[in-house]
Amino acid sequence: MKWPLIIAIIWYWWRVYSLSFNPDQFPDRAYAHRVWDKRANRSFFLGAGILTALLYALGVIHSWWAITLSFIASFVVVMFVQVSLVGAVILTRSLSATLKLKTGLKLRTPFLAPFAWTYYLTKEERNEALADVKETSTPK
Repeated sequence: MKWPLIIAIIWYWWRVYSLSFNPDQFPDRAYAHRVWDKRANRSFFLGAGILTALLYALGVIHSWWAITLSFIASFVVVMFVQVSLVGAVILTRSLSATLKLKTGLKLRTPFLAPFAWTYYLTKEERNEALADVKETSTPK
């Protein structure tokens, strides 16, 4: 039970991280907003499942009705906590950028950002970006 729970927590963290990007920054804003809304809504279920599985693994709940009730309660809790988690990711990135500016370090795109951005790009935009990367990386 431990490994699936760890994998689910990593998966949830990744979803929260990808929600920290503003859909208005992408070329097709309507598509990016649809993707963002779908990821945000489905993340509640994953977060509630993780919280319920954690309670079950710790031995707090045992019967099916207690699991069902705790999933419903966890869903409500995760709805409020997830907003704070997304805000915490945004605040952490902002503080990191501010610290780099104050110390004179060069600002760079976060390492995981290009992976998270791919969710919000349409297939055509992804193909164009990939073609641009191939074009600039081939020596002439």
